[in-house]
Amino acid sequence: MRKDIRSIILAAAAVAAFAVPAVAESSTVCTVTAPEMRLRKSPSKKAKVVAIIKKDTKVTAEQCSGGWVKVSSQDGKLNGYIGGWALAAAPTQVAEAPATQVADTAPSTIAAQKEIPSNEKLAMQITELRLNVLGIERDMQQMHKEIRKIKSTLRHKK
Repeated sequence: MRKDIRSIILAAAAVAAFAVPAVAESSTVCTVTAPEMRLRKSPSKKAKVVAIIKKDTKVTAEQCSGGWVKVSSQDGKLNGYIGGWALAAAPTQVAEAPATQVADTAPSTIAAQKEIPSNEKLAMQITELRLNVLGIERDMQQMHKEIRKIKSTLRHKK
C-alpha cells in the first residue's frame, strides 16, 4: 500500500516538474496551500520554528515547489524555509483581450483554449493530491496505532 502511495507522489512530482514552466525572474510570489506551515530557520524538521504561516499567505521564493524552499514574507520581515509541497504559484492577474481580438479568433481556437488547464491549475491539483495522500498516510498510521491497542487489550483479557 505504501509503495502505491509513494508511486503516486513520485508521479505527481514528475508531472509538476514538466507542467510548471521555468521562471525567468529570480523571485516568484507563492501562496501557502496547507492549513498552516512552520517557517523554519534552516531546511530541517529539527530547525527552530521562526513563525507559523497560515493558508493563502503570499510569500516570495525562487521557486514554488520542491523540497525545502527558502522564502521571505512580502514585507521582508520574515525569512526562512518551508516545505515546497505546500506552496503554489500565486495566481497572476491576466487582462482580458479586447472584444475585437476575440471576434477575430476562430471558434475552434477558443474551444481548444478552454480545454487545456493552465499551469497554475495543474500545480494546484497536484498540491491537493499531495495533501490528500499525506492525509491518508496520517489516517493509516493512526488506524495502525488503534489496531495495536485493541490487539494488546484482547491479549490481556485472555
